[in-house]
Amino acid sequence: MKAQNWMKRSFALLAAVALLMALFIGTAAQTEEQLQQEMQQIEQRIAAQRQEITRLRGQQADQEQLLPALDAQVQALDEKLEVLNNDLLALNTSIEELNVRVQSLTNSITESQRKIDEIIADTQARNAQIEQMQQQLKERLRQQYMDGPVSNLQLLLSTADLSDLLTVSELIVRQAEEDARLRGNLEGEMARLQELQRELQHEQAQYEQQRLELQREAATLAEQVLKQREEKARIDAQVEEISAVRAEIEEIIAGFRRQSAAAQRVIDREYRAFDDAQRRINAMINERMGTGEIGQVQNDGRMVWPFPHRGCFITSRFGNHESFRANPHRGVDVSIANNWRTDWRVVAALCGVLADFGYNSSMGNFVVIYHGHFPPANGRIQTVYMHLHSFASGMRRGMSISAGQHIGMMGNTGRSTGPHLHFQVDVINANGSRTAVDPMRFVTGAPYLIPRPGR
Repeated sequence: MKAQNWMKRSFALLAAVALLMALFIGTAAQTEEQLQQEMQQIEQRIAAQRQEITRLRGQQADQEQLLPALDAQVQALDEKLEVLNNDLLALNTSIEELNVRVQSLTNSITESQRKIDEIIADTQARNAQIEQMQQQLKERLRQQYMDGPVSNLQLLLSTADLSDLLTVSELIVRQAEEDARLRGNLEGEMARLQELQRELQHEQAQYEQQRLELQREAATLAEQVLKQREEKARIDAQVEEISAVRAEIEEIIAGFRRQSAAAQRVIDREYRAFDDAQRRINAMINERMGTGEIGQVQNDGRMVWPFPHRGCFITSRFGNHESFRANPHRGVDVSIANNWRTDWRVVAALCGVLADFGYNSSMGNFVVIYHGHFPPANGRIQTVYMHLHSFASGMRRGMSISAGQHIGMMGNTGRSTGPHLHFQVDVINANGSRTAVDPMRFVTGAPYLIPRPGR
């Protein structure tokens, strides 16, 4: 009894575990439609981030446009600074030259003053000599006056003979003449010294006048130097202010770049999530291909013409046959009269699975449909439809596509020279690579084609 109860409890526990596992698997596993919705949400978030990057780059460009103007202002100020520095150098050189000349004049004035001082000292000495001679002369005159005329007479009468008389008389005359000559010489020398002193004083006055003029000129130059330095300081302040503004703008630009990089990282992360969802969809598609659910072709093994409109024509065939193409053409280009219209439908050539669709700078709006094994091509194939104007509504990756089903409208998007449809058939090789083959081998007679106008 106990064993039966234990077995019942065990079965109940296993049933509960199985139920929980089923619930977990049901919640963990996503359907193809859920994955498509998730991918659409990812694409919306990517688009939002791209818009944000565009906005940031626009603001960054606006800020970057300010930098050349600031650089031009700094360059103009630098040129002014260079002129000011040259002017300051010239002014300082002139001031130094003036200072040298002032010093030379000061030395000349000092030398003149020294000569004047020597002349004054010499004059004073000579004045002293003249005064001494005049004093001696006065003394002799006083003595002669005291003695009266008898003294000379007595001196003459006291001589022994005529020869002595003549000698004494000559001595008296010579003494008087010598006194007069010496005094005259001294007085002449003094007059010459006084004239030289006047000349030196006049020269010294001229030197002093020149020195004052040079000092005034140096003061004027010094004032100019002061104004130039004030102007230089003002320009330096402007350069510093502009440099601060430039640094602030560069920081703003760096901030925009950081925000753009952060938005790009979000985009990269979203793309990884997108690729992961795409891989899961591809796994589902591969699983469906393994079961034979998709990849079936028409009974006759032929393709439907993808541009079912009367009056259409081929503008460029498959292969390397046209001189304007650098590489072989991987498909056929189809157009029609009035190709400017946007209501020319494009249909799927075979039933299959929508492997991819979107926009590419070369292909424009494109659709890729996987068809599985296609006997006429002796392998698995996919068809590609390029340069579409728009897609059919309800398109989602992994959805089943029927032969002849509307998938889009002919257009002129991507690298295109005019409205047309590029239709391409790729054989999928064993290693996953793709080889383009001529689609005209597989379409059912292309019943709508007419000769190309003008050919």
